[in-house]
Amino acid sequence: MAEPAGKTYGARALSVSERAGLALDLCDSEAPLKVVLRGREGRHGAARVEDHVWRGPLTDEHLVGLGDDISVCRMPVVFCQLASSWDTIELAELACEMAGAYALTPWSNEGSAGDVEPLASLADLQGYAKAARALRVRGAVRALSALALAVERSNSPRETSVAIFFLQSRARGGAGLVGFAMNKRIDLPDRLAEAFGQKTIVPDFSWENGTVVEYDSTQEHLSPAARARDEAKRRIYQDEGMDCLTLTNGILRSNALLDHFVSDLERSLGLSRRPPSARMAQSRRDLRERLFGTESQEAALKELSGGALGS
Repeated sequence: MAEPAGKTYGARALSVSERAGLALDLCDSEAPLKVVLRGREGRHGAARVEDHVWRGPLTDEHLVGLGDDISVCRMPVVFCQLASSWDTIELAELACEMAGAYALTPWSNEGSAGDVEPLASLADLQGYAKAARALRVRGAVRALSALALAVERSNSPRETSVAIFFLQSRARGGAGLVGFAMNKRIDLPDRLAEAFGQKTIVPDFSWENGTVVEYDSTQEHLSPAARARDEAKRRIYQDEGMDCLTLTNGILRSNALLDHFVSDLERSLGLSRRPPSARMAQSRRDLRERLFGTESQEAALKELSGGALGS
């Protein structure tokens, strides 16, 4: 597409390069702007633009208009596009963020903000990935594999990592524990609602058999008010006959403590499994370190002395 020559006065359509500049400003990004096309015939041939032909579905319903003839792909399309170069764990993290209730805020001290509207549903992500797979789009199979490790309603990056660890197979280093919901609201009986002054309770992870896992981060659970709230939740679980296991950063950063926690969780879920093989144990150590960081002996000793593994 040729650029207009000479001076133009009054209202006029923006050139391709000018629209690319606006889009780059919106994305706070540097040139070139990567643009996806439905076919090779639509190439721009303009400065600051790098064209890519996308073989997946790309209709108006897959785009969001930002004005000035600038459109961006919706999340399901973006997810499949990234699947051509990202690995499965990275994609699973992204899927949980897209379908989760938190947003990343790298400019803040916390790094994330909770209780926000999700960008997409897992159903939308899966539906588009299946359509892309039918068209043999590169990365679509990997996208679907990653979506098997994603859950909706995660409320923090750490919850996302725990969910991926729970869902990943034992052979690949995970716990292989499926069937849980995240941050699912549970209505309390009138007697408990009156006693504890709340009508509902929201466990971080919950299974249908009554097992719940609460993740207690150092940042969010050290204040007296937070400790009192956590203790009230545990009493409610106990009164309801539910088994509550507490997961902390110290456990997540220790191979031995995490193995012990998984064994406790398996017992709570009524699972009887063979001990992991040496290869499975090594895969778990590798996955644990990737998701939760290097092992901390100091944290492990604190957990053992504090007894934070109990239900």
